[in-house]
Amino acid sequence: MPHSKNQKTMSDKETNSPITVKEEEIDLGKLFSLIGKMFSNLFSFIGNLLKGVFHYLILLLIFLKTNIIKLFIVTIIGFTSGLVIDTASSSKYSYDMIVEPNYSSVDQMLEKMEYYNVLIREEDSIALSNEFGITFGNANNLVSFELNPYESKKDQLVAYDKFIKETDTLTHLQFSFSDFVGDGTSIRDSRYYVYRIVSKDSRLKSFEKKLIYDVELSPTLQKRRKLKLNTLKLDSTATRLALGDIKSLRELYKEVTLMEVENQSATPNTYIDFSKETNLNNDIELFNIAKELNNNLIFLEKDKEKSDEIVNVITPFNPVGNDRSTFTDSNAFVFGRFFLGAVLVLLLLKRVNQYLNKYQSNK
Repeated sequence: MPHSKNQKTMSDKETNSPITVKEEEIDLGKLFSLIGKMFSNLFSFIGNLLKGVFHYLILLLIFLKTNIIKLFIVTIIGFTSGLVIDTASSSKYSYDMIVEPNYSSVDQMLEKMEYYNVLIREEDSIALSNEFGITFGNANNLVSFELNPYESKKDQLVAYDKFIKETDTLTHLQFSFSDFVGDGTSIRDSRYYVYRIVSKDSRLKSFEKKLIYDVELSPTLQKRRKLKLNTLKLDSTATRLALGDIKSLRELYKEVTLMEVENQSATPNTYIDFSKETNLNNDIELFNIAKELNNNLIFLEKDKEKSDEIVNVITPFNPVGNDRSTFTDSNAFVFGRFFLGAVLVLLLLKRVNQYLNKYQSNK
């Protein structure tokens, strides 16, 4: 036992000895030294990087200073060449019509639009002239037919709100607004569309009646329209009859209530009890039902007006075309940029060749 006690005493002395403390101080010193070197290397790397960027920036400025006149002259030549071509060629003009297709008629519109584009690609000016009743010159100047969704942020929010109301909670919790919108509106899911005709003519005969008439010729769409209008008519008639019955029933309740009041007023110490279900309570319920039926009738009339046409024209074609040409689309801009890029590549290749020859001679 004494021997064990002596060992413990010696162990405690070794632990608290100055030698151990000195070793800990040495380790901390190494750690701080390593941290200092790390920061020093980091700052040195950043400094060298900035020096390299500055060096290459100076080389770029020297290169531009040496060749600025060549680059300027070549760019002017390319710009002038493109400007001459732009002056000789005709501009393109667009004619827009905003429509609201009903009864899934957008499929029919897309099919006819593709047919017209095929005629344009095949340069069949005779068929185009017969289709739209225009001259061969106007038919040759047709560039394309386009049908694009026309939907604002508000329309997307309304559609998302409708989606939430028509689905259960678990379903719509998995779809945020960004998930619902996705990459954009599908060509067949939009409510409104922009029907665009692109032509080289600044003025063009309106194709509105022809385009709508082609769609309305479809027997399937005619059947859908007839069925929808008949259904709306029946719903409207039934709602009006229900409103008439409710009106008659409310008048009957009023008469009965007045008779009860008169009978009770003739008897002393009597009162009318409204706490139970009375004729007055029934009249209030009928009033609420009539209010809902009136709102439904308003909705039916609006739906009937919207559904009366297979394709509703919101905004007709503009009589004068909008110039679609922009500076970035012009040949002047394209040629100027191309000539500038080509000369830059050639000058850089020349510098690289000089560097390689110099490197080879040094070897």
